[in-house]
Amino acid sequence: MAKIFMSFFSGVSDPNNKNAIPCFYESFIQGLQKSGNEVLTYVSKVFNRNFDNIPNNLLSEIKKFNPDIIILFNNAFYDIAKYFECPIFIYEVDSPLFYSNKKALTENINRYKFIVVQEESKNILIQSFKASAKNILIAPFFSEIKNVNIDKKQNISFIGTKFVSSSKTPFSRFMEQNPTIEEIDCFKNLIIEFEKNPFISDEEIFRNFHIESEKIKNNFKTKDLIFYLSDYNRTKTLSCISDLGLKIFGTKNWITDNYNEPFIILNYDKTPVYSIKHNQDIYNTSKIGININHLQAKQGFSWRVCDIMASGACLVSEYKPDLKKYFSNINLPTFQNPYEARELCIKLINNENMREDIVLASNEIIDKNFRFKNIKSLIENYFDVTLSGNKNSINFIIENHDYSKKQIKLKNKIYLSLYNKIKRKLEKKGII
Repeated sequence: MAKIFMSFFSGVSDPNNKNAIPCFYESFIQGLQKSGNEVLTYVSKVFNRNFDNIPNNLLSEIKKFNPDIIILFNNAFYDIAKYFECPIFIYEVDSPLFYSNKKALTENINRYKFIVVQEESKNILIQSFKASAKNILIAPFFSEIKNVNIDKKQNISFIGTKFVSSSKTPFSRFMEQNPTIEEIDCFKNLIIEFEKNPFISDEEIFRNFHIESEKIKNNFKTKDLIFYLSDYNRTKTLSCISDLGLKIFGTKNWITDNYNEPFIILNYDKTPVYSIKHNQDIYNTSKIGININHLQAKQGFSWRVCDIMASGACLVSEYKPDLKKYFSNINLPTFQNPYEARELCIKLINNENMREDIVLASNEIIDKNFRFKNIKSLIENYFDVTLSGNKNSINFIIENHDYSKKQIKLKNKIYLSLYNKIKRKLEKKGII
């Protein structure tokens, strides 16, 4: 019997389902349950936050559960390494950029095992976190979606996030400061460099390009720009195919944000989408499922790719090297700019035989190599652990979102108060 404690972030909110979670985690939990495991799951409701000391009642509950294995997706949980002797796995679903509690990880790095989805993440863990290569497994995503033969309702579907909600971008804020032509050219070059290496820090890129301009330094923040540039790339690609029968599902800011893309906004469907069934129904009623990655996916790809390939939709994806690594035997339609995406979609919409051939080949390779059972075996064999038992159960602990927001607001007030005190002292001394 295996008892597994796991934790992850979920931005899903459904008043009719208090345990609503994204389909990837649902697939993972169901896979563990079907393998005879008892699963206790903590769901965090604030993305990429650092966790302070664990509340005593929560720690007591986990101790009472007495896990054999702990799996923390993106390390989205409190630092509990000192309280348990069992293996602790940090499972990547974004990149090391978005791991919580990085300081605690690096201070006790040999305590953890890592499961990542791309070679670049492994390199970062070795170089920046000082993790041992033997403690890192590269494992692809998987899917439990099935191809169900139902009528197609839309030509193209996209399920995903619009990454930013802001009335002003870093680019407009920078331009409002009346930069020189040289500063503008430099800012453009920094964007190009950052797109090549989204894991570079502010300090590194400023040092490499000898940046002295305060206008650039104040507005070029890599932790923000990775979202703005990902949002830009996703939006411009969807815009280019928005007249081809596109339906967009996902975060509501596709329609609430202030941006001038009428056909993206008008093609949004407000139906809640998060579960295996939700995703399965949408992809099976679509001729094409399109994938546009976050900038952090330098080599790898979203779990969306396997979901589409497992369904009745034909994958059209932004090119990433790992697509060739894992699916070299399939002629997957990939693009490197929005115009190529448009041409591929038109071609597939007008050529049903080609579309069906790609779907069948995709279904076959997913069934063979990219189901939960495949990844489970990979983890078990690499780390010499058992993810199987003879008793199954699932229990959830949902983080109190209001409590988390209050904590963050309280911290912001403390920092602001401290800043104002220091500022007043410096003003009195005539320093500022």
